[in-house]
Amino acid sequence: MNDMFIFGLIFTSVAMCLLALCLYHIYHGLYGSLKCANVGDVYNFEYLQPNGGEPQRFLVKVVGLSTLTQEQISKLNATSNYRRYDPVFQRTNHLVTGQSPDGKIRNFYAERVVNCRRPLLGSTLFKVGLAGIF
Repeated sequence: MNDMFIFGLIFTSVAMCLLALCLYHIYHGLYGSLKCANVGDVYNFEYLQPNGGEPQRFLVKVVGLSTLTQEQISKLNATSNYRRYDPVFQRTNHLVTGQSPDGKIRNFYAERVVNCRRPLLGSTLFKVGLAGIF
């Protein structure tokens, strides 16, 4: 009887550890990269802004991908007023368009993303409208 209790205790503790590990990966996800993103993927990441301030965390569903050529980057640098006189700001060639759970659409340069993760149930939660729980 004592052995059965110990076996049950070990089995329960192993099962709880596996459940905790699964829940961690469901909500925090697996490491990923926006450079390798596909349309429809969901990513959770910190976006670094070079002009100071704290990095912001975003949860987005990828709705568009662009690979900019050096010619396009030069044209954007010449015509855009966005941070024109900021010497630290540099455009890169991987541009990802993402939609946040509240419906806002924003562009992100993939090279400025850190702590990027792919939540395992992220696309499912976006479909049913529960993505705001992250």
